[in-house]
Amino acid sequence: MKIPLLLLVAQLSISAKAQDTLKYSTQTAIPYPAFKRLTIQQDYFGNSDYKIYNKGGELQEQGEVSGSRFKINGAIPIYKKNRFSLTAGVLYTRQSINHYKKVDDMNNQYQKTETKYTDFDALLSATYIGKLWNKVLITNGTVIMGSTNFVGIKKINGMVTSTLMIKASASTISTLGLSLVLDKSSLVPVIPIYSYWHKFSGSDWEIDAILPQKLIFRRSGVLNGWLSAGAEIRNDSFFLKLDGDGVNRSGNYEWISNEIFSNIGYEYLLGKNFLLGIKGGFRNTLTTRLIRVNDKYDDYRAKTKIASTFFNMSLSFVLPTPGSRR
Repeated sequence: MKIPLLLLVAQLSISAKAQDTLKYSTQTAIPYPAFKRLTIQQDYFGNSDYKIYNKGGELQEQGEVSGSRFKINGAIPIYKKNRFSLTAGVLYTRQSINHYKKVDDMNNQYQKTETKYTDFDALLSATYIGKLWNKVLITNGTVIMGSTNFVGIKKINGMVTSTLMIKASASTISTLGLSLVLDKSSLVPVIPIYSYWHKFSGSDWEIDAILPQKLIFRRSGVLNGWLSAGAEIRNDSFFLKLDGDGVNRSGNYEWISNEIFSNIGYEYLLGKNFLLGIKGGFRNTLTTRLIRVNDKYDDYRAKTKIASTFFNMSLSFVLPTPGSRR
């Protein structure tokens, strides 16, 4: 199950939203547009060697793999009254994977196959903004429904997050929180979260961190845009089904990947509401496992690791942040 944005990208997305809410509520002068309501992006992945092992440690398959991934994700406020709000969100993913499976070690022969997977995730999120120790406290609960076609639901999970604002000024925002992941297949069920944004005095540089999910250094004013460098952890998955012959079909299993993306990027604001971005770098797998839907993370069927270059293009619909230059 992909939960948009994370330590698993999704599982920290609510904390990112909480950070954006704090930025808005305090009217801090942040030029970078933090409010991304809709994002369309395309990833391209370079060649990587791979080896697939079963739980017993036996080698099942090896070869080379490359591919691409297309995503559309968005969030729409549907209700707001006083300190309570409801948000609906969607994530559409279409992934294409090219396998070059080694079939003959002696002659170094490979068999090429191309597989495509489509997933559709929907979420409903409830947020309440209160106070604790005279500081802003944001509590959020989210239900996520995963499917391959939006009609047949394959998995339902959730997440509960509470975030306390530690500091909010024109140059620094910091929060501390805890996220409880309601998913048996999650790598980590409880995640402490610390977010920190700081604009350096007399400089165009800023730091934007949501630990342990991402750490980004960003410079404004580069060709009228933003240059950035850093690393982030992403969580992605897709559903499939293994029949008696081991053939992959969409359904009852999911490949769950937790990957580190180290990258350099550039973003440019088109008008007031569209943010165009490109970035590239290297991705390295922390864990990639094949798990029966709703089984525990350690009860996996197979595992592998992948490392490759990547290139990403994105277009986002954004809400201007207070203090934006344009």
